[in-house]
Amino acid sequence: MTPLDTHVDVNGDHALIRLRGELDVSTSSGVRDLIVRLVSEGRSHITLDCDGLAFVDSTGLGVFVGARARALAANGSVALCGVRPALERLLSVTGMTTLFDLAPATTAA
Repeated sequence: MTPLDTHVDVNGDHALIRLRGELDVSTSSGVRDLIVRLVSEGRSHITLDCDGLAFVDSTGLGVFVGARARALAANGSVALCGVRPALERLLSVTGMTTLFDLAPATTAA
């Protein structure tokens, strides 16, 4: 099991959350809580940088869907960037590719 590391960059009502490791049943609650906090602080446009994700399970997908619902309720949006082929396949087979804007990988450190 790989732990999950997060790093957040904020700019106005936008937040970039860099995810590194595994987004699964044991790590999802922390990311969910982070997103809830950010949106409640007025950061309703969320980008999830998935380039560093080694694994995502169904609970992790639930975090993506929950983030989208919370952001939309605050007139915001959620984009996924740096989506690797395995995650893109998972999003495709679950019918979730139409729910998210898929952006290119970020270049900032």
